[in-house]
Parts: sequence; C-alpha cells; structure tokens
Amino acid sequence: MDLSALKAEIKEGLKTLENLDNIVTIFGGARVSCESKAYQSIMKLAQKLGAKGYSIMTGGGPGIMEAANRGLIQYKKTQSLMSPSASLKNHSVVSIGLNIQLPHEQQMNPYVEVPLKFQNFFSRKIVFNYNSTAFIVAVGGFGTLDELSEVLVLIATGKHKRIPIILYGKDYWRGFMQWLKCTMLKEGVISKKELELIQIANKPKKVLKILKKYQN
Repeated sequence: MDLSALKAEIKEGLKTLENLDNIVTIFGGARVSCESKAYQSIMKLAQKLGAKGYSIMTGGGPGIMEAANRGLIQYKKTQSLMSPSASLKNHSVVSIGLNIQLPHEQQMNPYVEVPLKFQNFFSRKIVFNYNSTAFIVAVGGFGTLDELSEVLVLIATGKHKRIPIILYGKDYWRGFMQWLKCTMLKEGVISKKELELIQIANKPKKVLKILKKYQN
C-alpha cells in the first residue's frame, strides 16, 4: 500500500467535503438494473431527499449508486425549470460520488457533480464516514454488507457519532434482520441496544421521519 497516495486521497476527500452539510450517504449494489424496482425506488427517494435540502453521496458507480445520484439531479433539473430562483437552493444540494478504481463495474456514473476517485477502500471509507448525516443501505451484495458492517461497528463502539442507519427495502432486508434477531442476538454476540442502531424503511416518508427525529 502506497502510504503517500493513501494520505493524499484522504486529504483531498476531507477538504472537498468539509463545507458541505446535510449529506445522506446511500450504499447499494453496482449490479442492480436500471429497469428494476429497487433502482426506481432509490431514484424516487433521492428526489424526495433533495427536496428537503439533503445532498446525496454514493460510491459513484452504476446500479443503486447511479439511481441515487440520478434522482437528485432530476430533482434539481425539475426545480430549475419550475423556478429560476431555485438555482441558489440547488447550488447547496449536490450529488457526490466516491468512486473506487476497480477493473470492472465501478466507472463513475454521469450524475455525479462532485467526483472523488480512490485507489484504496480504506481511505474511501474514512471519507464516507466524515460528515454523513445518515446512512441508507439499499439492495446490494458483499460490498454493501461491508459498508453496513463498517458503520455499525464504528457507531456501536463509540468511534462515530450516532446517526441513522436505515435499511431501505423491507422485502430485501427481512431475512437479514431475522437472522440478526434469531441467531446473533440469541447467541449473545450482539446486544439489543446494538440491534436498535438499525432501522428499516420502505417509503421516502418513513426515511424523512427518521431523519427529522434525529435533527430534534
């Protein structure tokens, strides 16, 4: 691992994000089709988040990541067409992508306004965790589970302030939550308090309600 490159990635990422507020990070799989229900659902969610003044941060790739960035850009375009005065508000709401350089799947999607490229997962995770307002975890694979586990460990151990961790899509996450409750909790390897760090939502309205609760 090139330590100088690692430090440079972290420094650039933190400097880029330091003046941005209300960032909701959305994790999800690169292999999700744009025709799928999950993709369309995340795009709609991002539009609703944008309307409430939240910026969106993703891994910058295709699939769920593209859906989230795309949804925010669509919201901004609609607002600009409806009212020229909306441009100032749109300027404070941005679409961010933290892209990891891989041999496949992870090309930066075209809906990212603030692109950051990383060679290392480690530095990318630090930047993801820097000033996110909430983590929303949608349909995804091993990478998505890794990102979820990372933020759960950080918050559970007090290494990160407590912010919402929302699993989006009840049908997709039902079996996972059942395993956490009936296996991990039962075996005593996690606590009830740690399990309560996770919330589930199926609609943008529920997500916005959770975010508002944490603001109060």
